[in-house]
Parts: sequence; C-alpha cells; structure tokens
Amino acid sequence: MDQMIMKCMVFLVAVVSSCRVKSDFVTVKHVVYKGSIYKLDIPRGYQFTGFEAGVENENIYLYPDSSHIYITDFKHTPNANNIKALGDSIFQLRFQNEDLLKEVNRSIGIEVAKVLPDTFELLGVDKEGKYWKDVNIGKTAVGYSKVPEGKVPIYERVLSSFRRY
Repeated sequence: MDQMIMKCMVFLVAVVSSCRVKSDFVTVKHVVYKGSIYKLDIPRGYQFTGFEAGVENENIYLYPDSSHIYITDFKHTPNANNIKALGDSIFQLRFQNEDLLKEVNRSIGIEVAKVLPDTFELLGVDKEGKYWKDVNIGKTAVGYSKVPEGKVPIYERVLSSFRRY
C-alpha cells in the first residue's frame, strides 16, 4: 500500500511540475497570406505589437527587459541593422529580391547569382553586448533581439518551437 501511495505522489508531482513549466509559455499564431499558419511557444509577460502592409504582416513580442521575439513576412526584419553590421555581402544575400534574382537568372539563361536557400540562419551580438538571431524560412522570418546572455537558452527554446501548423 505504501508503494502505491508513493507512486501516486510521484505521478502527482510530475503532473503538477509539467503544468507549471507549460504555464510559463503561451502558444502564439502567425498567419501567412497564402494560408500557412505558424505557431511558436513564447514566454508570458510580453507586450504585443503587430503591423500589416498588404499581404505581409509582422508580430513582435516585447519584454520588460527590451528583449523581443518576432515573426515577420516583411522583407526587412527587426534584426536588419544587426545583419547589416555583419557586412554588406551578408545583408545583400539575406535581403535579396528573390523573385527579381530568379527572373534575371532565367532571362540570361544561367545562374548568375545564387538564390538564398529556403532556410537561412544568422546570429550575433549587438554593440550593447546583447544576443540576436534571425532565421529565414521561405518568406517568413522568426528571431529574437536584445537578449541578455543568461536568457539565450530560453530564446533558443522559443525558436526551436517554431512550427508550421
């Protein structure tokens, strides 16, 4: 009987613990113009800002320490300045006009310039010593910025939760 009570206690503690961990995060949704839906698990306690321009939209989740998470379909992301600081060639590659480049390659008949791969990841430390990361997946980008070093694992967990629904 004591073993049964102990097993029930262990099970109860495991259930309560897992609920507590999950409650620190919330799942947010990003809808792309052509119907794709992406989901992302982010920490609670954010202030939401959203922008729309025609068929593109951007969701930014800002935290009290100025760190933020974003999901965007805009050509330039909130990390555009950080990416530019890596060098012009990286900036030009990351923010290339893919449709125009494909058309130029097609009209010339050879691949004059490489098209950005479907998934492209850049990261670094800004001039204030805060961490940032930008992951381009197709025409959608997800990333974080202004993250203190000690919180990077939390934000990496956020990006690893990014999924198409």
